[in-house]
Formats: sequence, C-alpha cells, structure tokens
Amino acid sequence: MRQKFIKFTVPNTLLFVFTGLSLVFPLGLLTLTVGPVRMISDYADSHHWTQEHESSIEKIFLVFFFIFIVLLTYYVTHKLARCQNQNFKTGLLCFFGVLLLVSVYIFSFKPELLINSSAISHVDHSSDAEFHFGPYPDEAKLKQLKDENYTAVISLLHRMVIPAEPILMEKERENAKNAGIKLISIPMLPWIVKNDSSVARIKEIAKTFKGKYYVHCYLGKDRANVFRNIIEKENTNILSTSELGIHNIKTLKAFERGTIFNLQKDVYYTPYPTDEEFFGYVLNGRIASVVNIMDPHVNEEKARIDTETKIMKEYNQAFYNLPMGENDGEAKIEALVRSIQKLKKPIVIHAYNSESENSKKFMAVYQKLLHQ
Repeated sequence: MRQKFIKFTVPNTLLFVFTGLSLVFPLGLLTLTVGPVRMISDYADSHHWTQEHESSIEKIFLVFFFIFIVLLTYYVTHKLARCQNQNFKTGLLCFFGVLLLVSVYIFSFKPELLINSSAISHVDHSSDAEFHFGPYPDEAKLKQLKDENYTAVISLLHRMVIPAEPILMEKERENAKNAGIKLISIPMLPWIVKNDSSVARIKEIAKTFKGKYYVHCYLGKDRANVFRNIIEKENTNILSTSELGIHNIKTLKAFERGTIFNLQKDVYYTPYPTDEEFFGYVLNGRIASVVNIMDPHVNEEKARIDTETKIMKEYNQAFYNLPMGENDGEAKIEALVRSIQKLKKPIVIHAYNSESENSKKFMAVYQKLLHQ
C-alpha cells in the first residue's frame, strides 16, 4: 500500500527545502516581472490608486502565492519521493537546480528587471527648473529622456544598499554614457542617518539648478519623495503635482515601538519613530508639523530631542518640542494641547512610548477638549 503523506526523514526534508527554493525563486520572479504583481502595479498606476491600496492588494495576493508554493512544493516532493525512475528524478532535480541558479542570478545581478521603468512620474515646476520623479530608468528610458531634452538624470542610489544598487549604479553609468545624457549621483541611504552631505547638495540644487531633471531612487518612492520635500521647502517658487506613491501614516495601526492613535482628522499620536519610519512616513512631504512632547530635563529624552531637532532642521521639516512633564497638571496639559491644535495639519505628535501613562494622560485631555 502506497503512503499518502510524506515521511519527513532527513533526505525528504532536504528534498522539500530544495524543491521549495527551486519553485519560489523562478515563479516569484515571473510573478514580479510579468505576472500578477506587475499587472496589479500597472493597473494601480493607470487608475491612480493610493500606494496603501496597491500595497494591500499585493500583500493579499502574495499570501495566496505563498500558500500555493507550499502546496505545490509538497505535491512535487511527494511525487519525487515515490519516483522509482532514478534517471528521471535526477534530470528533474538538475532542471530545478538550473532554474534556481538562473533566478537567483537575476535577483542578484539583474535587479532592473524587477522595476517598472515606465511607471507614472510626477513633475515639479519652477521658473528656472523642473524636476520629474520616477523609478530607476532602464536604457530605453534614458534614451527617451535624452530625446525629450532632459538636462540630466539625478540618481539617489547608494552603494551600501546591497546587492541591487551597486549593480544598478554601474549599469546606469554605462547606459547614460551610451544615451549621451548627464548623470548626477547624489547617494542617499533609505533612512535618515548619514545623509548630511546629500541633503546639503539637494538644498544647493533647489537654489541653483536650471533645466529639466529626472530624479530617481530604486522604486521612485521614499528617497525621491524626501528629495522632493526638501527642494519644495528650500525654494518656495517650486510648484508640484504628484502621482507617485507616498507612504501615508493614516493607513498604519502601529510603528515599530508601539500603537498609532488617530486623535482627530490629520492628527496622529505615535511612539518615537525609527530612522526608517521617519524617512518613509514623516519626511516625505505629507506631514506639516511634528511635535515632540518629551521632557528635555530628562537626560535620556534630551538626547533624543537633540537628535530629532537636528534631523528636522536638516530635512526642512517643521518641528516643535513642547514638553509635558510626568507631574504636569490638567491645566498645563490643556494649554499644551491648545497650542498644538493651532499648528498646521497634518500633525504627528509623539513621546517615546505611545502607551505610557503620560501618553494616556495627554490623549485623555486632548479628547476632552475636542468634545467641549
């Protein structure tokens, strides 16, 4: 009698893992480049979906894709474990091995295939310069930009973002040379630290550049949006329209350090953001005012306040430290809340811990004043 289920001995477990990797990489590659994920992305662009809507649909699909891969892996492993034809079994495993190697090679050394370089960009105009924002441009896109009389391409890719970006940077350098278009590299890391020189250069660009520029990072989102936010606030003559996806805090339930509370429309109470959360959700141009209510008289909190003050100034983000002490009475907290409510929205208010007793006290007073 044939067994209905696999016995997960060591050989069968190794076979299951190898088969799974051999299926998930090539099928994942097809899914990302020409399959459902790319189709969802193209449809989202053409119908002006928000980034959050697009991301939610893609996540649902990827959950089903993962379930499908697990079931398919189990089925193929079961068939291979029962196969008596050793030549066929060896040949199929070799074929799987080739698929795995080719797909890993593409993921590692041909990452531009994963990018939709024809995605919709947005345009910022000023009297002297205009900045178009989009994803990584392939060779055809660079030739198109040259034909459309772009002055230069500004790349925000960074060699420390491995393995994809060093490879993409070299390819773009060669492709730009072949297309005859100038390439300006302003490397930015996709988090707030160690970008000082790049931010300073972007501020210089906002004041001095003339012409027509295409600006990109990897997928045309976080770093490109931060770039856009800096130049707009550095040069008020720049006007912008945007069709690029931007991370929006209103769709989030939590940051890494705790829960996000929506106190009222466009007012959010959060824990202290991580570097990545600052970059993706606070410094992308969607937030008008950032308020830190931590107390500078507490040494640990003072260090964070000083760091954040420097970051907000560097990235041209409106920032206020309006401290609330643990022993502050209701009248003092009410005055604090009223001063915050006068600020330009959207507003992000944060302490270090959004669920601490001090935070709960602040939010209770905020809600009380809203309903008076």
